[in-house]
Amino acid sequence: MKKLLGIVVLGLLLSSNVFANHFSYKVPEIKVKEFDRWMGKLKRKDGKWFFKSPKKFRELDINKVEIPADIKKILDNSTITSLLYYEKDKVIYDYTRMQWGDFKTKTKITEKTLFNGRSKAKSISSLIFGLAQCEGLVDPNKTYGHYLPEIKNSFYAKIKIKDSMNMMARDNKIGEGNYMETVPFPDGITSFIKRRPKTNEPLGDDKFYYSNLQPDLATAVVVKQLGGKSKFKKFVQKNLNERAKLKHKTLVFGHKGYPGFANWFWATRYDWLRIGIFVSEEIQNKESCLGNYLRDAINNSVETGRDWGPKYGKFFYTETPYGLKNKSIMMRGHGYKLLVIDYENNKILEIHSIAADYKPKHLIPLIMQ
Repeated sequence: MKKLLGIVVLGLLLSSNVFANHFSYKVPEIKVKEFDRWMGKLKRKDGKWFFKSPKKFRELDINKVEIPADIKKILDNSTITSLLYYEKDKVIYDYTRMQWGDFKTKTKITEKTLFNGRSKAKSISSLIFGLAQCEGLVDPNKTYGHYLPEIKNSFYAKIKIKDSMNMMARDNKIGEGNYMETVPFPDGITSFIKRRPKTNEPLGDDKFYYSNLQPDLATAVVVKQLGGKSKFKKFVQKNLNERAKLKHKTLVFGHKGYPGFANWFWATRYDWLRIGIFVSEEIQNKESCLGNYLRDAINNSVETGRDWGPKYGKFFYTETPYGLKNKSIMMRGHGYKLLVIDYENNKILEIHSIAADYKPKHLIPLIMQ
């Protein structure tokens, strides 16, 4: 009876799109095979877009030290499955548990285990758009409709990409409201294109409204400009995987010609860290076009009204997340999956967790300050 109840509850959670909403409770404890069955259905439904690993990767200096007892206690009592802390060019904390935490699987995490970042993928879509912008392929001052004629009758057709990437599209009724209520998750842009909500009027006031469709739309613009899936994959491999010097392949689920960068990007735990190092280095490189793009995201970020992430720019949280005193840039996904980059002090914290059952505002400063 208990097992059946857990399965039913999980089904309700999935059907209500909780993964997009950064749920703040523990996942029901059921056998891992039930979770794997759900994930398998998504893989079959959405397809896989693999990005090959480069020939040369960034070697990391690993100088592990014992994790302090107060930090270790927090980790052991949470669903955190992986934590890496990088400071002054060295990995000093390296923590893992069983891959699915509460799901009690016996599968070990290996160097090649791919971790889904959920909404951390939004920041990956930003990096891809920024790299395309640096090659003159896209212009953030243009509208989605300029690049995507499929949505010419929709609300988003008149939205400038630069506003959308700051979550300022005034789409509070489409992004997480009537659109998400009627379109099966996680079809994303393809279902949106098919439905095309027909309104040309702003739907909300001039405020920050976090929504899942926008990074998929921004990435779709890049796919369109490059000429399709094959060329897009080669672009990501050359401009992101190679430049970030990742060691292993990365993955995003896709559907009918478009990738799902709202929440479906996967990389190994150490490659997530390498992405953080890449972002930090680019921000500090005054000669870098991508660095200019990221610095613009920081300097022109908008108020969110969220104390743990007060500002947001180009699909990144951009200033003093979770009470840090130092300016940082952060990628954040459901279950408090975090990549916190203190670019001024060469500190990076990479966390993967199943559920939001720990307190980042306590844990992050405890480690990084």
